[in-house]
Amino acid sequence: MGKTSSVVKDRYNSKAYDEIKIRVRKGQKEVIQSHAKNYGESLNRFIDRAICERMGERVQLSEDSSVSPQSSLMVSLPTNTLKTAQEAAEAQGEGTVQFIERAISMQIERDKVQRIINKQSKKGGE
Repeated sequence: MGKTSSVVKDRYNSKAYDEIKIRVRKGQKEVIQSHAKNYGESLNRFIDRAICERMGERVQLSEDSSVSPQSSLMVSLPTNTLKTAQEAAEAQGEGTVQFIERAISMQIERDKVQRIINKQSKKGGE
């Protein structure tokens, strides 16, 4: 990455984000990173989500929260829905984002089949 790119990203980040430095006990960083990875999240995203959940806010789910919002699709989910998806993803051995993508793809296919069935039943009733 060139210097100009870094400067641009740093400038954007300073306008878009506040920074908070946290300290954890020795060895906890690795434990937290591992837990975040199990949920398919970066360490920063995991901590941000944990704070939002504790404050009772809706959680923003993003595949890559390190990219600018203009290039990243954000989906707002109620905390309990996200927790259920995370638990189901973990049971399947996949990341939360991958699990949700798969669930959406499956629902799209179900909807297509249902539309075909509806069309056929309307034709049969004519």
